Amino acid sequence: MELWVKVFEVILPVIIVILTGYIFGKVTNVNLKPINLLLLYISTPCLIFSALIDGKITLTATYQILISGTLMIFIGMGIFTLILKYLKKDITTFLNPLVFPNTANMALPIALFAFGNEAFEYAIIFTTLVFFYHCSVGIYILNGPKKIIEVFKTPLIYTVVLALMLNNFEININPGLNNAINLLGTTSIPLMMFSLGHKLSETKIINLNENIILGFLRLSIGCALSFTICKILGVQGLIAKVMILQFSMPSAVFNFILSDRYNKSPEKVASLVFVSTVLSIPIIPIILYLLMK
Repeated sequence: MELWVKVFEVILPVIIVILTGYIFGKVTNVNLKPINLLLLYISTPCLIFSALIDGKITLTATYQILISGTLMIFIGMGIFTLILKYLKKDITTFLNPLVFPNTANMALPIALFAFGNEAFEYAIIFTTLVFFYHCSVGIYILNGPKKIIEVFKTPLIYTVVLALMLNNFEININPGLNNAINLLGTTSIPLMMFSLGHKLSETKIINLNENIILGFLRLSIGCALSFTICKILGVQGLIAKVMILQFSMPSAVFNFILSDRYNKSPEKVASLVFVSTVLSIPIIPIILYLLMK
């Protein structure tokens, strides 16, 4: 019972902030696009840089996350492709939302609140890996090879590489500069959750039964696949817990952003993101409970 109370304490602030964003979106007409750009280009890179530069994540841990995370994504692509073919669903529309989970808006704060700063550093590496594949392979799935270069236009990749290089060569940055980066990064976590809720408030559900089936597959297969790969590769402890938690998340909102940009049934993708997020509310606490035991 005491562990369930702790799980509730971890999940509750996340749900409250997301719900606040949802209600705000319903009762106002405020455009959060500038906030989303702030998240993408400034506050999230600052958060990631400050977390990694202050942390002591090893190259061995990074290697484990990169290898096992890559296997999760590509094996997941194979499994979900077969499922979509069996269900006679459009692969271009639905493959990305099934493969790429919400490792940022939901998973980062949950990992931080549940397991602490060290887990947060691991979660950031995995989030960056997922984001890289989402912006490269994911764009290829949607639009062919023409737009893959866009992955190199976002600062997130360079932020992680720079922080890992500075750590590896034991180079210290100016304390004043580090404090400024930390300050900018502190805005990221609440804004991520609030922005998620706001985006969900704009979503209309299309084909509820289809979304429930696909949303449940995203959550269940994500959890089973990540657990299996960690077990086979011998990934243990906090790294395994973080990766299983993150890959068990619902479909990422970024799936909608990409489908909308390339006009690939964005309304269907947004609907799946919404339903899978709602489905995750009772499921994620159970997964978290098992991981925290």
